[in-house]
Amino acid sequence: MAGNLKILILEDVEFDAELIVHEMRREGIDFISRRVETEEGYVNALEDFSPDVVLVDHSLPQFDGVTALEILKEKTPDTPLIFVSGKIGDEFAVDVLKKGATDYVFKNNLLKLVPAIERALKERSELLERRKAEEELKTAYNDMEVRIQNRTRELSQINQRLLGEIAERKLVEEALNKSIKEKDVLLKEIHHRVKNNLQIVSSLLSLQSQYVNEPGSVELFKESQSRIISMALIHEKLYQTGDLTRINLSEYANELIGDLFRSYSVNTHLVKYQIESKNILLDINTAIPCGLIINELVTNSIKHAFPDDRSGEIKIDIQCRDDNCILKIADNGVGFPDDLDINDVKTLGLQLVTSLTKQLDGTIELDREGGTCFTIKFNEPGC
Repeated sequence: MAGNLKILILEDVEFDAELIVHEMRREGIDFISRRVETEEGYVNALEDFSPDVVLVDHSLPQFDGVTALEILKEKTPDTPLIFVSGKIGDEFAVDVLKKGATDYVFKNNLLKLVPAIERALKERSELLERRKAEEELKTAYNDMEVRIQNRTRELSQINQRLLGEIAERKLVEEALNKSIKEKDVLLKEIHHRVKNNLQIVSSLLSLQSQYVNEPGSVELFKESQSRIISMALIHEKLYQTGDLTRINLSEYANELIGDLFRSYSVNTHLVKYQIESKNILLDINTAIPCGLIINELVTNSIKHAFPDDRSGEIKIDIQCRDDNCILKIADNGVGFPDDLDINDVKTLGLQLVTSLTKQLDGTIELDREGGTCFTIKFNEPGC
């Protein structure tokens, strides 16, 4: 028990107070005490003496223990109060304990006084520690609540900024999608107009050829027409499909060769054509020279491979291997002369084929076995 313990004794009988002091001295308690017997003295002692424990007799001539208890609870509610009386009834004891008294001890059994004081001080210490812990917990909770509120406010501000950024990005995406759609429409219109203009040029060539009587010149007009048609067909395919930059080479070749057969009035009972290809997609910059190559070589086969109503077949094989496009155009007709050098040709059509192959950074090979077979290879990533 801590030293310099302050004990306030409310007792009108001096001898009884001395007995209380003697008992505590006997138990070895280090304390100082003050005795009062009036309400005024009691109130003053609470203020200037600040006792650690209050011992009261429940009945005094001008004062009583219950009133003393009420005053103590009003002024210093944590200070323990122990009733020390000659006789206390059970009902009274229960009542004062309910009102806040710590304990009660009979004057004829003061041996229980010191244990009661020690217990009261221990309970007070535990109460103060618990209250301190509760205050610290409350402070920590309030601090945490403040931090949570601040963090919530920060997160709310961040969320608002993010919502603003998302809304802004959405507007940008919508504007971008709108721009892309507008450009797609514009690109379709461009392809459509280019195709129409090429068809107009083709029609003008057809009309002009009607005023030419020389067979060689008429043939030149027809060849020019077929070349223009091959390019017009590319643009037609592009604006008819969803992809405005890539073209299905197999579909294109099939339609182009069909147009050539009709243009040259090929007897399809005698000469047929076959296309072997998967869905190979080519960029427009590759598709146009490819289309012209197919046009030139198929036209050459139609004109020269099957003279005198000879029957036969023109075969087009298109494959893609390791980002390389392999285009084979073959016929089983009379074949090219043995002395023809593919790298030194005189005709415009074959010169055009050679030039277009170089434009594609490709290679061209000629096989004369069993007719004529041209093999053109060029790089086309993702074909």
